[in-house]
Amino acid sequence: MSSAPGGDRLREATARARVLLSPHLLTLSETLRLVFRKRTAVVGVSLIVLLAVLGGLAPVLTPYSPRMRDVVAGDFAVPDWAAPPDVARNIVKTLTSFRVESRDVSGNVKIDFKPLPEGGFQVVITGTGTARVLVVSDEYLEYPYRPARSLDVRVAFNSSYLEDRGQAWYNVDTLMINKDLVERGEKLALEIRVPDGTVTRYDIPKGFYSLYDLVTTRVGWVFDYYKGAIMISAPAVLPNSMRNFQQPYIRSIKDPTIRERVAEEFGKVNAARELLLERGTRLYIAINITYYCNPADFMMSCRDGSLVVSYSPVRIFIKGDAFGVLGTTAYGNCVWTQWLYGARTAIALGLGVAAVTTLVALIVGLAAGYRAGTTTDMSLTFLTDVMYFIPLIPMVMVVGLVFGRTLLNIYAVIIALSWQGGARIIRQWTITLRSSLYVEAAKALGASEWRIMMKHIAPQLVPYLVYRIVMMVPAMVFLEAGIQLLGFGDPEAPTWGRMINEMFYQGAFIMNAWWWIIPPIAGLIMLAAGFILFGMALDEIVNPRLRR
Repeated sequence: MSSAPGGDRLREATARARVLLSPHLLTLSETLRLVFRKRTAVVGVSLIVLLAVLGGLAPVLTPYSPRMRDVVAGDFAVPDWAAPPDVARNIVKTLTSFRVESRDVSGNVKIDFKPLPEGGFQVVITGTGTARVLVVSDEYLEYPYRPARSLDVRVAFNSSYLEDRGQAWYNVDTLMINKDLVERGEKLALEIRVPDGTVTRYDIPKGFYSLYDLVTTRVGWVFDYYKGAIMISAPAVLPNSMRNFQQPYIRSIKDPTIRERVAEEFGKVNAARELLLERGTRLYIAINITYYCNPADFMMSCRDGSLVVSYSPVRIFIKGDAFGVLGTTAYGNCVWTQWLYGARTAIALGLGVAAVTTLVALIVGLAAGYRAGTTTDMSLTFLTDVMYFIPLIPMVMVVGLVFGRTLLNIYAVIIALSWQGGARIIRQWTITLRSSLYVEAAKALGASEWRIMMKHIAPQLVPYLVYRIVMMVPAMVFLEAGIQLLGFGDPEAPTWGRMINEMFYQGAFIMNAWWWIIPPIAGLIMLAAGFILFGMALDEIVNPRLRR
């Protein structure tokens, strides 16, 4: 019973010794209280919190995928706020209601047309002979802007045959028509240089364009019809030079030399901008279905034929040249989405990697410093020296080539090769602190080495550990950005480094796409400024030589 008061006195002596021998070491709460009295710390933390909040709210602030695959507007679209009102914005319209505009039949062919409950229509054709059915949308798409550079029309239909009948030959051609341009009879003039050296003019009709022709897409120009059940679901994307070559007004040119020259020149035409879109005009979709069944035709035989075409609603997406908060990339992806998710990745992974790296440095430094001069110390010091001289970026490249360029692999290499400097500093601090009176008192009380390191030495290092984490975060993010710029980063990760890589290699500087160039660089600067300002304030408090 008499030993208890002696033990209490020893603990009190240990506590007093800690205070007397370590006046320069502050607790974490004291450190933070002093830090937040400084304006630089407040500004720095404000920047960090702003980026963290924007990154955390990314799913709320943008509806698009963090994988950055959503095409949201035209290529290199400027931000909405930086474009005049008449610059093209996104227009999305789905046409669901259709009607038969005209029909021509020969022989005993019968045509049955009916709307489908979910939108679209179905055409059933039976009999021997020929038929042509022109189906048009009941609705117009009214276009109010300057001509956009690109559009996307979703073409989806399936064709089949009646079970009790044969298979007929057919074609399904989907067209986009600008009613006003066709009525005005406007033309696009092409100047063609023929083989004899003379220049001739060839007029292309405006307001009329074949988006998807089944025959020319499947079998080229060999036949006029196609045979066989098929299901089509594909976007018709304009501009498309290959589709330009397949237009009926090109195929109708008899002279092969002239046709080749016209096709070559017409392949350079942006059909969306130069043929279809004009301010204050109306567009609609037409589907031209042709049918052929002739028992006497040896090459294209058919007896008692049939055809069933079920056409889905048509979705038209005219891609704007102005979009959103920060415009789009070279592939029409949302820059704002990329920036928000990049902020999230920078804060989360930057802090995570810095914390893990510091933890490894703490464990190695404590173990080596507490057992200084022993085999453990020499082994850990040798390991630290060896790891210190392994080149980081070449190792990232090697690991990426062998195991894949994932963000996990990249940061695993960074963690493995970034703890050595911190371990050296912590080792020196531990050597100094292990000879303190309160450590000797803890030994006398029978505390284990692990308990002494974790309870009596490590807490004295907390301000330095926090400072190290704070200063490492921007370094980790900058390092990832540099690896991305070299082309060895994760191609799927939503990071600012990936934004810089794509911006650099996909023509942002050539196109003067400032809305794509500035955000990732500004984000990195904001992140670095936030952590550096906070770190400077922390350093002034923790470092006795800088205290005022």
